[in-house]
Amino acid sequence: MKSSITSFTIFILMMLSILFSIQYLNTICNKLESSSIKIEKSIESNSWDEARKNYDNFMIQWEKYSPKVSIFSNHNEIDSINGELWKLAQYITYRNGEESLASTNVIKNLLHHILK
Repeated sequence: MKSSITSFTIFILMMLSILFSIQYLNTICNKLESSSIKIEKSIESNSWDEARKNYDNFMIQWEKYSPKVSIFSNHNEIDSINGELWKLAQYITYRNGEESLASTNVIKNLLHHILK
């Protein structure tokens, strides 16, 4: 009987931690996706200084959250996002609108894929 109670308690704790983890991951990805949409909108309006500012804010958030996201997701996705972010910085610096929009779209899709 004692082992059944212990097993049930461990099961409940596991379920609660899984639910908390999923909710936390959703919150992080939604914040990052919102930031990437801000970058995209500023690029579409040709506000390159604002795009750079939004990119810098995204990078601050990404550096804060990426170690936590890597716990829940495949490291290849994290590396892909990092690569696209470095490309995006150069595209924004040289005001390449098409490549910048493509890069932000890839970042949004990778974040969406992490959620799934």
